[in-house]
Amino acid sequence: MNMDAVQIVAALSAGATFGAVYLGMLWFSVRVLPGRHGPLLFVALGLVRAALVIAALAGALALSAPPFAIGTAFLGFVAARFMIARAVDSQTGDRA
Repeated sequence: MNMDAVQIVAALSAGATFGAVYLGMLWFSVRVLPGRHGPLLFVALGLVRAALVIAALAGALALSAPPFAIGTAFLGFVAARFMIARAVDSQTGDRA
């Protein structure tokens, strides 16, 4: 059940990549919300994001990923979220 450094880096990278895609889709769905078809697109993209999460978890389970690898990928997701939020804050000057 031990993970070596390569597996840890791979799980962190996969989680960070997933986080960037997920948060990019969230950003896009919020940006289109004020448009004419905004609410419909917002809901549709929400369903796509939910399907993305389910597919990622199903893929990890299909590859027989240990719980530690899934947890490490989650840490990569959280790290990406904080890095993206910090980058946006520094560009806009907002403090959330």
